[in-house]
This record gives sequence, structure tokens and C-alpha cells, in this order.
Amino acid sequence: MDKKKQVWFRYTNDREGLNVDCVDLLSKCYLMLGQKPDAEQIVLMSKFLVDDLAKGYGSLQMDEVSFAFEQGVRHSENGGFVNVRNWNIWLKEYKSKAQLKRQQNLVTDYDKFKQGEKLISSTINKAKKLNG
Repeated sequence: MDKKKQVWFRYTNDREGLNVDCVDLLSKCYLMLGQKPDAEQIVLMSKFLVDDLAKGYGSLQMDEVSFAFEQGVRHSENGGFVNVRNWNIWLKEYKSKAQLKRQQNLVTDYDKFKQGEKLISSTINKAKKLNG
């Protein structure tokens, strides 16, 4: 795992970039839920998210955080709203499942997702070469 992509590293060395990523993530979640908060609200919520990530989820990468949020919005019983309580539920759920699978030397859901993405990308690139 690349430590430079972990939240704690970004919080220490690129907090502005981390803030931007959190604004983007929250905007995406609100869009997925069909909600339209104002920009001020999203910026304020992103500050809470950055603090929560730094305090409790520093070992995660932003891609994993994004994956946890997407799974939370789509599949969680608490998925109807983006708020501090819900995202902590989503992140804790993801983190505990990922840790257990890593302890058992199993592939995490996020790793499966990334492998699927690579496979799809590879297939698309091969198809482009055939048509090119």
C-alpha cells in the first residue's frame, strides 16, 4: 500500500488537496441521493469529514473512502442521508470488513472492485486496438 495515498499522509502534507477531494466526494454522494445542498453546506461538511478521516481513518486511502461512501449510499440502511453519523458508520463498516479480510489473507471488496476496473479497462483497450 502506498503510504503517500493514505489520509494521514495527505492530511499532513496536502491538506488542501484532501479538502478538495472531500468536497468532490460529498458532492458526488449528494448527487447520487438526488439532494442539492448549497456550496457553503458542502464545504462545511467537508471540513468535518477531513477531521473525521484524520482522527479515525488515517490508514485508508481516499479511493477506499470513496468506495466506502458509495457502498454506504447504495447499500446501507443508513444510506438516505449524508451526515457525520452515517459516514462514520460507512467508514467503520468498511474498515472492519477490510481488516478482517486482510487478516484472513482474503481479497477485500475494494480490491475486487479495483481488479474489476482494471479488467474492464484492459478489455476496452484491446477492443480499441482491434477497431483502430
